[in-house]
Amino acid sequence: MLIRYIHTTRRFILTQQPLHTAEILNILKEFLHPDDRVLLTNASEELVFEKISLPQGAIESKLPDLNNHITIVMKGVIGVSHRLDTLLNWSHFYTSGDLLFNLEIHEELNKMESKWHVLEETVLYSINTNVPDEHPLKKLMVAFKLQRSLLCSYQYQHYINNHGLDRREYSVKWIREHSKIAAGLPRQELANFLGISNSSLKSFLKEALTDA
Repeated sequence: MLIRYIHTTRRFILTQQPLHTAEILNILKEFLHPDDRVLLTNASEELVFEKISLPQGAIESKLPDLNNHITIVMKGVIGVSHRLDTLLNWSHFYTSGDLLFNLEIHEELNKMESKWHVLEETVLYSINTNVPDEHPLKKLMVAFKLQRSLLCSYQYQHYINNHGLDRREYSVKWIREHSKIAAGLPRQELANFLGISNSSLKSFLKEALTDA
């Protein structure tokens, strides 16, 4: 696995293999279609990873460093907000082990003032999928691009489906599993994210914390 130096404001590359190489490769394996996983097995030592650090409190409305990249959150939390009229609404949160795509804040596609909020210091590992046709990893990068496109298409449907579930059960479960995120959000924004009233939020918080 090749590691390069790239020095920018937030982005840098280690001179040795990442400490979490096995974990990264497992995430990439699960990301690929089963028929394409052999491409990763045969080429894992040739992958080039970029390491990107985002400081806590940063708010990004665009992140061109991630264009045409496959990016994994190795540490930290990133929340995605959208503005509807005067209301700030959270749609989802990225945590350790999640794949991160910047299409939701892409400058040409962003119609809802969507932003990424770095809620904890975050470390990303990223692979540039733009390679020339003669590149030895071309087939693997094409497979990454295809899966990236498919996952982006289905990602928001997943969040929409969640909001069609039983509100109490979903909200209590989410608060239990993401207690740190829930504790850090203003109550009105948390209620908007879960699609419930402030009074329901108070009751669901009590239930989640009591049974935790």
